[in-house]
Amino acid sequence: MSNPNKRKGSAYESAILQWLRGKGLLAEKLALAGTNDEGDIVCFVAGKPYVLELKNRAKLELPQFWKEATLEATNYAKARNLKEVPPAYVIVKRRNAGIEQSWVIQTLEQWIGEPNE
Repeated sequence: MSNPNKRKGSAYESAILQWLRGKGLLAEKLALAGTNDEGDIVCFVAGKPYVLELKNRAKLELPQFWKEATLEATNYAKARNLKEVPPAYVIVKRRNAGIEQSWVIQTLEQWIGEPNE
């Protein structure tokens, strides 16, 4: 991979995947699919999928990150003929901090456990 930013992003994805698995969670990397991307990682908690969009960038562009995450969760559901779109989360690498200090972006509805409208 010649692009240093893509290398950083790929290394971050691998580190998050290892971290989740180290916590005993079932997690798998999702393949790139162009306009039909399904997120970077899917993590299963209590049998329920959660689609994770990972970002390792200097500039935080939360509206764009969130738009990508929700679209990709929809693509994930469509590709698997799921009746419900799984929750989408954006995980952002913090500068000068370890993996476990990454930020997790979600909606207030997700945080308190209400279903999506």
